[in-house]
Formats: sequence, structure tokens, C-alpha cells
Amino acid sequence: MPQPTNKLGLQLSLVSSHFGSLPGLAREAEESGYTSVWVAEVAGPNAFVSLAPCAMATKRVDLATGIVPIQIRTPGVLAMETLALNEISGGRVIAGLGVSGPVIVERWHGASYRKPLTAMRECVHILRELFTKERCKFDGKVYQCDFRHSLVTSAPRAPRICLAALNPPMLRLAGEIADGVLLNYSPPEALPAMIAEVRAGAAQAGRNPAEVDIAIYLRMCVTEEEDQALESFKRELAGYAFVDSYNQMFARYGLGDQFAEVRRLWREGKRDEAHKALSDADMRRLGAFGTRQSGRDLIARFRAAGATHPVVFPVGPGRTAERDFQNTLRAMVGA
Repeated sequence: MPQPTNKLGLQLSLVSSHFGSLPGLAREAEESGYTSVWVAEVAGPNAFVSLAPCAMATKRVDLATGIVPIQIRTPGVLAMETLALNEISGGRVIAGLGVSGPVIVERWHGASYRKPLTAMRECVHILRELFTKERCKFDGKVYQCDFRHSLVTSAPRAPRICLAALNPPMLRLAGEIADGVLLNYSPPEALPAMIAEVRAGAAQAGRNPAEVDIAIYLRMCVTEEEDQALESFKRELAGYAFVDSYNQMFARYGLGDQFAEVRRLWREGKRDEAHKALSDADMRRLGAFGTRQSGRDLIARFRAAGATHPVVFPVGPGRTAERDFQNTLRAMVGA
């Protein structure tokens, strides 16, 4: 079936630990008209390993890491992984990159979180050099590199780069140096101001702002068990209450007091109650739970707000994860 004019992505992370199912799901997404599939990387599957069988099972759909933290790989290793996947897929890779947070980077991986904005700028510079010239000599404030890769590349296009961004400095950097930006956990009314930052960065760099893809993860669950899906989403979102960059963003949306209450309950040992500080109404500003139409309406609102690449992110309780994923995938076809 032909791809739609508008981009529509699908996040595979809800089922990405089931490696055997990934190629079939990626193929179904492609045949249904999705234009990209995404795999996140936190503490589970390696995003590049997960996408490799998807690349071999598909022909057209773009393959995006979404998101890999730049600090837990050297730029050279990141370039090798990205280029290898780009060759396997025939030039369909989007390298979704982020700076994560101190807990993941420093506590989990023992890497350095210093100067995250500078680190991103330098990492992207090195990647571009390695993608196009095979060699990079660079002496920066965060990264030093004198590396030549030996991959023989024949893909018709180099990997594209998409930056995860929440707040103005990274949004502007994405507009300046990346092919796209990936937004997250934001209501549609917040998009115009965020997109304005991206466009300002592009304009400052002498780029055409319209060429920067505006992607956003849209959490949703098509299910008859709407209340359980909403509670599962609250539990997921409450986990970000101790991440400074997310709290800065949530405060802009008027959610600062709710996340402060989440932190208070958590510190008092009431962890199972903490997510209840998040209101149903505000969660529905960020996601869609229940009917097929609620998900399609959410996509439409984000397109109207300026998103050029909505990415359907199925969520839901673990006990019904596979069922909810399939229902959501199929219900959003053509949205």
C-alpha cells in the first residue's frame, strides 16, 4: 500500500524485548502505511541490534533510534553502529540522539554528564564527519577524536540525525545542526513555542527552518480498560519527577505543583501513591486512552499545532501490553 503524504511513526519499545516479533511488526507497520519505526534504549534492548532485523524485513520504512544517550558510547562507536545499520537498510536510518540524565549516564554507566549541550554539538559534528568523510580529527571541550572507520558504504543517503529536545537551548541546537527534533510528553498547545525555538536555531545557522522535521512521541492506548491504561501512564510519567530537564518543561505547562507532590510522596516512602498526584485531565492533554477516535483526534491536534512527524507510542499495563500494542498500531493506520 502506498505511504501517506504525512509522516506517521510507530514506537516499538512496548514489545521490543520480544526480539522474534520485531521484524514482523516492522513489516506490518510498513505495509499499513507507517513511514518510520522507532526503538528506544534505556536499560533493555540495544536500539541498533533491535532495528537490524527490522531493516532486513522491510524495504521503505525509516528506522529510528529513539533515543540513544550519546555519552554511553564514543562518537566513533556510535558512528560505526549507525553506518552499519544504514548499510543494511539501504539508507533508511534516523539516528535519534539525546543527552539523557545524570542518573543514567553517571550512576548506571559511569560516564560523564558534563556540558551536555556542548557534548551534543561536538558529537554531531564528529558523526557528520565520519558519515561523509570517513575520518575525523577533532579536539573539543568534551570530545577528542582522531579516528578513521573502515566501513565500505554504498547506501544512497547518509544517516539523518534527530535530537531529543525538551527545553529552549537544545531545541535551538536541533534547529541549528540536526535534520529533525523529537519532542516528548508535551501538550499540543506547547508546540508552537517549541517549534519557534527550533526555527530560530535553523535561521541563525542560515538553514531553511521548514527542512527540520518536527517529530513527537504520542502516548496512547486503544483499549476497553481505559482507567487501567491511564493509571499505567501516570506511573510511567511519575518516574520523571526527579529529572531536572523534564521538570523544567513540565513547569512551563503548569504541572510543576503536581510533580512537586509526586516528589514529596516518593520521599515519604509512599511510592505506590505518588502517581496519583497527576490529574486525569492533564494526562489527557499528553496522551489518549480508550477509543480509537481519541488517538486519531490526538494525532490531528498535534498535526494542527505544527508536528510534521507524529510517532504513535503504544503504552498500557504490562499484562495486556501485546494486545494493546496491536490494537493501537492498527487503529492509528492512516491517521
